[in-house]
Amino acid sequence: MPQEPPPDRQALLARIEAMDPAEIDMLPVGIITLGLDGTILRYNRTEAGYSRRHAAAQIGRNFFREVAPCTEESLFEERFRELALPDGHGTVEFDYTFAFPWGSERVLISFLRAPSAPRIQVVITWPAQP
Repeated sequence: MPQEPPPDRQALLARIEAMDPAEIDMLPVGIITLGLDGTILRYNRTEAGYSRRHAAAQIGRNFFREVAPCTEESLFEERFRELALPDGHGTVEFDYTFAFPWGSERVLISFLRAPSAPRIQVVITWPAQP
């Protein structure tokens, strides 16, 4: 269930929302901005490096169906859908293991959504800290 973001996450969300694409690319964490339907609106350079994908080629694709189908029909997507509801906002954080052709990667996923925002910020911390 989404929770009100703690002050540090509220500050992070406000910072991400205000950054231009070049600033987003400089962050040490992966940032994927998703529309409420799961369409990728922004995919930063850090995430592209870790996931070995071309960032610009991900824009406009559905994250759950086309980019990371391992997340479809899982708690990953279920948590996203709950936060994407019309009255959804706050923070959801959880560990997740992505299955790539070159191996598995454990990450920390943070979904962040401001009240009434038409998008959800996905912050991916590589690797997840135990």
